[in-house]
Amino acid sequence: MNLKDFNTLYNYKYDPDGRDLWRVIKPVEEVYRGDCEDYALSVLYYVVCKESWLKFWWMLFTFSAEICGCDTKNGGHAVLRVGSMYIDNWTKEWVDRAHMKSLGHKFWSWNYTILPTTVAIKMLLGKRKGNQ
Repeated sequence: MNLKDFNTLYNYKYDPDGRDLWRVIKPVEEVYRGDCEDYALSVLYYVVCKESWLKFWWMLFTFSAEICGCDTKNGGHAVLRVGSMYIDNWTKEWVDRAHMKSLGHKFWSWNYTILPTTVAIKMLLGKRKGNQ
């Protein structure tokens, strides 16, 4: 799947109250619904990694790709970085870090990265919460 096709099928949807569900979203009635971290994880999985879990985890654990945390006018936000380019559900296109900052994204400290182990744990917890 390419980015244009994914973006055409993507609709923003808040997580249910009190649940932070980190997941690669699956299409429901031909539409992908999820929030910012779901968008970042799904673009990495479907578009960048061509639906390969091995490549997905390899990129995260080698820091070829990162889920970056930042604060925005709307609160906490997740952005995907691959190489020197960034994408999120606001831009829906690859941009540089300066562009993200121009949108008001204030990247978190410590290299503004959410560690791969944290991503894995959040995805496991999200799967558990989603099944309740």
